[in-house]
Amino acid sequence: MAYRGDVFPYVPVATALAERGHDVTYVVPREFHALLADEPFRCVHSGTDFGPAALDEHAAYVARWGTRLGGSMLLRLYFGVFTVPHLDVLFETIDGALAGADLLVAHPAASVVGAMAAERRGVPWLVGDLFPMLLPSEHVAVAGLPYLGRRVNRAVIRMGRSSKLDRATSAEGFRAFRRRLGLATDGWNVIDGRLSPYRNLGLVPSAYLEAQPDWPRNYRLVGFTPWEGPGGGALDDEVTAFLDAGPPPVVVTLGTSGASARPEVFDAAVTALDALGERGVFLASNTAIAARLAALAGTGHLVRPFVPLAPLLQRTRAIVHSGAHGTNALALLAGVPSVVVPCLFDQQFHAQRQQQLGTGTSVRSTGRLLGAIREVLTDDAYAGRARAFALRIGVEDGTGAMADEAETMLAGR
Repeated sequence: MAYRGDVFPYVPVATALAERGHDVTYVVPREFHALLADEPFRCVHSGTDFGPAALDEHAAYVARWGTRLGGSMLLRLYFGVFTVPHLDVLFETIDGALAGADLLVAHPAASVVGAMAAERRGVPWLVGDLFPMLLPSEHVAVAGLPYLGRRVNRAVIRMGRSSKLDRATSAEGFRAFRRRLGLATDGWNVIDGRLSPYRNLGLVPSAYLEAQPDWPRNYRLVGFTPWEGPGGGALDDEVTAFLDAGPPPVVVTLGTSGASARPEVFDAAVTALDALGERGVFLASNTAIAARLAALAGTGHLVRPFVPLAPLLQRTRAIVHSGAHGTNALALLAGVPSVVVPCLFDQQFHAQRQQQLGTGTSVRSTGRLLGAIREVLTDDAYAGRARAFALRIGVEDGTGAMADEAETMLAGR
């Protein structure tokens, strides 16, 4: 559910399993069904419309709390508004899809609900984790905080698992539902509840993130799981014609979250690209933002709500993005330098990591966007490092590894 970046990374895994002969059902809000129509699995509506359109309505809240307090306040939106009040229908949908199934593969947040059905039916579950940087560890900074040492980290992690944060995480709502189902609640918390007691795979390359010694023993990093896009990632005639009509452009995309929460970044990017004499392809997420932006951008740029990013990046000079997992992964795999403007807590990590790798730079304010874009376009070292890192991480097949792990669990089942 939730943003496109929460849904798209699991599409190639579902497709790989279906192509290996497994019967695959993808439980996902109906907003995504048309995009997935060509995939070799069937889609089932999740029971609620917790998707990009609904999240756009909460753009002001996301903008306010996206990067504050490690993003913890967003759980009030994701769980408190979109999940806990709808647990009956969400559980019934997943439970129905699991009838006769042998394995559940889940996003970590969706696992909090899906695990209830899996536990009741005795079905094992595999979590593909988009956010390994959020795993509690004594050895690295807790999300949103500076690193203050192992002792402080232990105290922060204990607090995160305690009932003191129930209001922020909606943990008591989940526990109450688990009690109704006759499932254990002693010691249950959202931090641990998002993981599986069976297997957990971090969907980032080991070259991108260092595994920590105190992570769970059943957790390993396997690599990105990029989706080419609908129709095998084909670009339509309008996009192809624009690309053919001039030099490689700069892509500007803020994902689902940043597009609605920080639309002013699009405006600043138009101004910056005009000043630099560069063409831009703007992916505005929805038709309303696209219509407004098209009027501002004029004929020198292409504005669309959505274009498959993987093939588009093969013909671009650089990308301006929010640091969302899916976009960040595709940019790194394509070897394209980035300018990252983070909107959410996990995006801050990706922004910092791009800077550490030298594959991109990041800015917080739109006033610095022009200089950042100029820097990555004129300093060839960014493009060189981006291409080199793409070769390094390209050997890690996250999709294949996750499908292999699923088949191993099925064989054991």
